[in-house]
Amino acid sequence: MIKNVTLFVFMVCFFFSSAQAQRKIKMTDTVSTADKMLGLATLWKESAYNFVWFDKQPNLNWDSVYRAYIPKVLSASNVFEVNRVLTKFLEELKDGHTAVWVNQGFWDEIDQPPVSITRVDGKLLVYRLDSNLKDELPLKSEVLKINGREASEFLKNDSWLGFKGSEIKVLFKKPDGKEKIIVLKRNLNDLFKLGKFQYFPATNIQSSPKFAHHILKGNIGFVQINTFSDSAVVDSFKNILPTLKTQRALILDLRNNGGGNSDYALEIAKVITDKQYLVGSSWRTRINNAANKAWGSFNKAANKTPDYKYKEYQEMNAWEFHPGDTIAAAATESKLNRPVVILTSKNTFSAAEDFLIYLLGSKNIIRIGQPSAGSSGQPLRVELPIGMIARICAKRDMLPDGTDYIGIGIQPDILVPAKSIFSTDTKDEELQVALNYLKKSL
Repeated sequence: MIKNVTLFVFMVCFFFSSAQAQRKIKMTDTVSTADKMLGLATLWKESAYNFVWFDKQPNLNWDSVYRAYIPKVLSASNVFEVNRVLTKFLEELKDGHTAVWVNQGFWDEIDQPPVSITRVDGKLLVYRLDSNLKDELPLKSEVLKINGREASEFLKNDSWLGFKGSEIKVLFKKPDGKEKIIVLKRNLNDLFKLGKFQYFPATNIQSSPKFAHHILKGNIGFVQINTFSDSAVVDSFKNILPTLKTQRALILDLRNNGGGNSDYALEIAKVITDKQYLVGSSWRTRINNAANKAWGSFNKAANKTPDYKYKEYQEMNAWEFHPGDTIAAAATESKLNRPVVILTSKNTFSAAEDFLIYLLGSKNIIRIGQPSAGSSGQPLRVELPIGMIARICAKRDMLPDGTDYIGIGIQPDILVPAKSIFSTDTKDEELQVALNYLKKSL
């Protein structure tokens, strides 16, 4: 099953209709009341009929959320503000495969400060920033106020993002308790393009190649695949397969693989498994039958019982189930036939998780690291006014036996606790554990 979606940590791939691509939409453009309401109503409607994870939030009343966002979207004054409202609306569903997309023009006009913040125990803390600021603003500094307003209150309606080059005045409390106001410019992308930006603590996510291969000490092959969105990674892997067969084992690094096309993942899985057959994820999706829903509405009124006929259709809770596909693995002579260690993390998403599922039960494969992201499924592509597009998760992926892993992740065989996001330690703990494991097992 193809997953036409790739998740990125810093960038998102955007798609347009030809009509949208032809006209330049500026973030400062005003938006008509009709377009505002149509955008919000479209997201509400398509989610109500197609979103597959409402049961994860049993207390969420989607109609009430929609009602609450009507005044918010009506008060938005331009394209950027409408985008922020619609984005926050879908964020209420708390799903990694459900979001609002924008065209590239968004990033031509919008930027963010070169400081990354996260919420920890109710506090907004700095966990990564431009290395030029590290002496002025220590890690774990708390954001108290933004533009004179309480930080949490500011971020409810406004955003860390804003127009390129604009400034925000931030009151920080440093770990030593001292408070300091710093004026931050929204110029991260510009600094990065000019080569004047480097994250502290250092991260390799931005600069990681799609595919890399080298040989480690002890004749251990190391392959890093950071996406399954490009068929070239399959070609690259098959091109080095003869070399990998001369090495004692393979360490396959998927820790920053944001997913892509599960068919590309499958092609590599076929080669490295010792199994004869692979089984993909099982899945289910919601179905709507208007006639059954109509009959159910009258049955409910007539019977007044909790188990009336067609209840699942009338309550929009009818489902269609599909078992995982069974696929033949590669011919024996085409296989790697080597022990394989797969490194995973919370940044192992979507089609990369399909890859892990295909390999479940492979006796020659062990997973080391942290649980995967637990975010997969096929998004429904929804076109919105003013050049925006949304995706809504419409396919509920499960393990082949029907076990949910969304929001949980696929567990490693050997858990290596993740480093704190504030850590400046550059030692690769997962790789070292993998090498130690292979040293003993080989």
